[in-house]
Amino acid sequence: MEKKIKDSAAIRIPPPLYFFVCLGFGLLLEYLFPIHIVTLSLIPRVIVGCIFMLISGYFALSAFVVLIKNKTPFDTAKSTAKIVTDGSFRFSRNPLYLSLLLLLFGIAVLMFSFWLFFTIPILYILFLFNAVKPEESYLSQKFGEEYLDYSAKVRRWI
Repeated sequence: MEKKIKDSAAIRIPPPLYFFVCLGFGLLLEYLFPIHIVTLSLIPRVIVGCIFMLISGYFALSAFVVLIKNKTPFDTAKSTAKIVTDGSFRFSRNPLYLSLLLLLFGIAVLMFSFWLFFTIPILYILFLFNAVKPEESYLSQKFGEEYLDYSAKVRRWI
């Protein structure tokens, strides 16, 4: 009997869900157990937090535009049509995940929340092992040398 190979990264949980879980968990812990060892005035927090959120928005918007232009789905459950190397994919192989990490960092700075800072490495690990590594394996199997050349030129994150 012939095995049917699924043409996708086979990621069961949508990666943005990890972001919302970490954000919600961090906000809940901040509400229940606020920790304010160091304080920082509002103006620097707003400036730095907004800068990171704007950079996050650039990476996300650029990635979505390029994926749509190349008719490649951003849904990890769907088959990837081709390797995209334009837009923010010139700087990062995972600009959408990077944008969510930067967004969480920007929110953490804005709120100056110990708990939100605590969730950033958790989100990174969730992305790395539950999304990035399976996607890299899938793309290297599907596209072979083309993906390996791209991954040699462009870093995983930035």
